Amino acid sequence: MKLFYIIFFLFFSLSISSQNYSSKWYDSDDTLFQSSIKDIIKDRYGFIWFNTDSGVLRYDGKNFVPYKTHEALRNFLGNIRNDSIIMFSNSYKSAMLISERNFKEVNINNIDKGLLPENTPTYDRVYKNTFLNQFYQDIECYYIKTNLGTYYFSNDQIEYKKKGTSKREIIKNNFHYKNLKHLFVHEDHLYIVDPNHRRTMILYKGKISYENKPNLYNDPTSKIYWNQTAEQVFIINRENIYMSRFINDTPTLQFLVKYGNVESEFATAMFYDEEYNKLYFATLTKGLNILTLSSFYNSQKKIPFANEVVYGAVPFSKSSVLTAEGIEYFKTQTKTTFPFKGLDNNRIIIYDNTKNILYKVENNIQRRYRNSGYLKKDSISFPNKHIRGIYRTEKENIITFFDYKNGSSELYLFTDASYTHVKQKKQFPFPISTVINVDEKFLYVGCNDGLYLYSIEKNKIEKKLATDISLKEIIKDNDGNFWFTTSGQGIYLLQNNKVFKMPSDIKGYLLNAHTFLEDKRSNLWISSNNGLFKVPKKQLLRYSKDKKIQVNYFRYNTEHGLLNNEFNGSSTPSANILEDGDFVFPSMEGFVFFNPDKTKTNFPTSNQLFLERAEIDNKLTYFKNKLSVNSDYKFIAVYIDIPYYYNDLENIYLEAKLENSKNSNWEFINKERRYFINKLPPGKYNLLVRFITSEEGNFVYKKILIEIEPKFYETVLFQVFIVLLGIGSILLFIKHRTNFLNNQLKTTTNNLTTVQDRLKNEEEYQHKLVESISHDIATPVRFINILAQQLHEANDPQAQKKYFEGIYNSSKQLYNFTSSLKSYIDLYKENHSIAEKEYELYDLVQEKVLLFHSIAERNGTIIENNCSKNIRIKIHRDVVGVIIHNIIDNAVKHTVRGEIVISTKLQNHEVEIEIKDNGTGMSVKQMDYYSRILQHTTHNEELELKNYGLGLQMVIKLIKKINSKISFLKNSPKGTLVIIHLKKTE
Repeated sequence: MKLFYIIFFLFFSLSISSQNYSSKWYDSDDTLFQSSIKDIIKDRYGFIWFNTDSGVLRYDGKNFVPYKTHEALRNFLGNIRNDSIIMFSNSYKSAMLISERNFKEVNINNIDKGLLPENTPTYDRVYKNTFLNQFYQDIECYYIKTNLGTYYFSNDQIEYKKKGTSKREIIKNNFHYKNLKHLFVHEDHLYIVDPNHRRTMILYKGKISYENKPNLYNDPTSKIYWNQTAEQVFIINRENIYMSRFINDTPTLQFLVKYGNVESEFATAMFYDEEYNKLYFATLTKGLNILTLSSFYNSQKKIPFANEVVYGAVPFSKSSVLTAEGIEYFKTQTKTTFPFKGLDNNRIIIYDNTKNILYKVENNIQRRYRNSGYLKKDSISFPNKHIRGIYRTEKENIITFFDYKNGSSELYLFTDASYTHVKQKKQFPFPISTVINVDEKFLYVGCNDGLYLYSIEKNKIEKKLATDISLKEIIKDNDGNFWFTTSGQGIYLLQNNKVFKMPSDIKGYLLNAHTFLEDKRSNLWISSNNGLFKVPKKQLLRYSKDKKIQVNYFRYNTEHGLLNNEFNGSSTPSANILEDGDFVFPSMEGFVFFNPDKTKTNFPTSNQLFLERAEIDNKLTYFKNKLSVNSDYKFIAVYIDIPYYYNDLENIYLEAKLENSKNSNWEFINKERRYFINKLPPGKYNLLVRFITSEEGNFVYKKILIEIEPKFYETVLFQVFIVLLGIGSILLFIKHRTNFLNNQLKTTTNNLTTVQDRLKNEEEYQHKLVESISHDIATPVRFINILAQQLHEANDPQAQKKYFEGIYNSSKQLYNFTSSLKSYIDLYKENHSIAEKEYELYDLVQEKVLLFHSIAERNGTIIENNCSKNIRIKIHRDVVGVIIHNIIDNAVKHTVRGEIVISTKLQNHEVEIEIKDNGTGMSVKQMDYYSRILQHTTHNEELELKNYGLGLQMVIKLIKKINSKISFLKNSPKGTLVIIHLKKTE
């Protein structure tokens, strides 16, 4: 393959033209009504309109806004400056008006009569021509209007009628209207080209003159397109497209672009948008083609099977650069200068002090001599060294080497330009990527780990100025400021050995910037992996002093004519300025040439932003200054109509925010050019939109009012009504309540005595509660006390163990009892009858047996629980527990060396609990008295009952609470039998 390249360069000189435009097609599959477009025009606001048989389209650079029509319309007529563009129907019976960015029907009687045809249908006005000009037999005369008069062209003569008169004057005979296919008009001058005789007829103020000099206008191969309404004339000659301008009363051609497919594609309409440098082609079948005529020239060698990736190059002539491959790149062509062989690195190429070319080949520096036309060469060898960079500063000749084994680098300074005598050298811990002179004494050395200040005199690293930053390149601007680019960390300013980080662009592409060139106006042109950026240097310098300053970057990409957005860097050099003023940057698709003075940065004007359309729940609505929306909406999309013919809105910093809302921060507008509003509460909000209109970064603001209209129940009036209604209702309620309270007062007064009695009873209950708790605790506490005394007096370990166990069991049961005191207290607060859950009666009795077991055992008494395990009840557990507790307590107290038996049985839907003992028992008098008390108990009898024992008093009270019964009987042969009758609740 290398042999092929050498042969190729030796026998051929490349002459490849560069392309400096980009093309984009639109058809009916996109947003066009159809692929056939008849006419194109731009209104005074900057929007471009397209006429099709199905309707009209308005274009803003991104979106096509459709306006359907019921019938096909003729081409655009009228006055753009006066915001009045007219389109007639084919029959001239109706008309449509384009005005104030809108398309609407207008009364034909209100149209300027001068726009209507004369002598319809035998006369036809000519105000445009295409490649498809046709003349019809039923038309007797074609006429052309100018500001000074009207020219009439019949099948044998030309007539002229001065404006303001009705008289027509014959100014030429022997002329047929078919010759009008080579017609164009500049202002009031008519030019009719005769390509057969290479001359041009000129009509002005009714007079005829001729231009007999051959030129592109009357070249037989030229095609002429003229549109009087748009005031544009194009000449197409051998694939070259020219625009005709009227300068000093003379038509003058301006070259626009060379487009090889123009004659096969163009057929119906053409329009050139000079502001955005875009050329629009309308076709009969393929749709719309938009050519972006770029100031960028992408120069490529176009060698078969070779890529177009380029890196380092040096200026070679006033308008070209040369690479280490030996290829000379102009902006419009390339050619070989010397054949390359064995090139392993195309990143490094420099001149020495005699303009010899130096570049790297493996471990050698290849030198080509200027006096031989760069054909003669030799090499400077560095055995066992890996060359990383070759630099030639104002005072120094430098080579950097890299050691693959330990990752370090060496900086070599040479005394001569031939790089043969080493002056000094210095080792750096990381790879060196860039070197530049600070002055005669110091160098800035950029490495993968940071920036170093190196002293030439001392051969010493004086200071590390930046750490943990991988440098790409250090650049010195025209004012002596130093800057450096990095890998992934952006651009930095270096002043007085202090580092200032610069802000990145919106999308962060400049975090991997390569290098920059400075133009005459102090703008920096920065190459990156994703586009070419332009920024005023003064903005960056101001930012270094005040971080609040906004820096506005303008990004060029493929929309502006670049073949590829990816530029290349990390080479020596990474960009060049040529003598003819062109800047040259390497990219993945060849070298990019452009003149910064001729490369525009497009911004909308201050009056080119319009907020007048919105989509509310998928329904389009138009408004002016104020958008009113019902509060039941789901979403709002406000269209930001701005004639800006690039998708990259970041260049104009188009932002919006909704004031008075929760989120009132500035938000970037997406490519769809719509601002979305989610659900908002009723109220008034200001939608504020801003963008910049120049490189200076001055913002222009546009504001509209958005009112979310409330429902009737959300209005202040309705809310006031509700408040008044509420107040009225409260007053009526108070009145009614007062009457009710007065009626209740009597009843309340009558019940006061009863209430007082209840209060006394509550006080009595409190005394009972304290007494009952004291009663239930007294027995186990007394028993513990007795055991403790006996434990103190006992010396036998077995007896002590027995006493300890008794104390333990009694205290444990006492603890369980005190833990349930809350439930115990609740027994005296309210009536208790039914528990929430069913429980086994046996378990409850067993708890009480265990509580008194140790006490009974001390008395030589046995307590047996013979209750059935199958009986379950729902009567409140704590109530039943207190009753059983007190009965067992009394039995234990009065039974010594006996037994206490507890049993249960079911009897007539009742549960009977029998507790019998063989102790001293109750007297007959006591049993009769308790039986009588249970039948009828008065307050006085309760007081009397206290003398017979608090426990029994509590039992009787609780038995009454649960609507149950209790019987006291004589046990046989001795003792007491107590039977508790509980109702079995289902």
